[in-house]
Amino acid sequence: MAEDEFDAVDLARRIVRSASTAALGTLSADGGPFVSFVTVATAEDGAPIVLLSGLAAHSRNLGRDDRASLLMQAPAGEGDDPLTGARATVVGRLRRVGRDEPGHDRLLARFLARHPKAAGYAGFGDFSLYRMAVEGAHLVAGFGRIARLAADDILVPPAVANAFAAAGPSLLDALNGSASGLRLVAVDPDGVDVEGEPVRRLAFPRRAGDPGEVAVLAAGLG
Repeated sequence: MAEDEFDAVDLARRIVRSASTAALGTLSADGGPFVSFVTVATAEDGAPIVLLSGLAAHSRNLGRDDRASLLMQAPAGEGDDPLTGARATVVGRLRRVGRDEPGHDRLLARFLARHPKAAGYAGFGDFSLYRMAVEGAHLVAGFGRIARLAADDILVPPAVANAFAAAGPSLLDALNGSASGLRLVAVDPDGVDVEGEPVRRLAFPRRAGDPGEVAVLAAGLG
């Protein structure tokens, strides 16, 4: 690839998967913008998930209008201008996942794998899990490196995501039983999360098309 070219889709996916925090944009009662700071993880298909208190202003905003955006950023190098760090704004509808809905516990487990300290309050009655129905993304990767992406550029096809959701526990057992020395807490088609403080993200060299490819893609990660 030429020096002035970049893979916008791959970079956006890596930012969304690796980000642990984001700026959440919602709409206030008068229709004006409201931005807050949240922790974030992703579902197997790459959709962002957040854990929000019902007492927070952004939760009240979402109760009126579920349109939202999440700005996620890859860290700039030490001493670099923060604006040199690549960032992606994911837009869509941020919808509450009820505790009795199918998949809630699995999604919550993925969020807690990325943010284990949240286990101390995730069970409180006023906290709810929200999942973004992604509609698109805007990537800024530096001067002249800007791209608008469709939801399908970010998300994993449903059949692949469902296969990973079903195989997740057995995949983790198999990977943690290898000789890598890493303790993995989550796996998806784009990579793995590694236990630590903070939890570390390791990306596969390419997106997996099915769970059977993970062992090969994970080889050499460290």
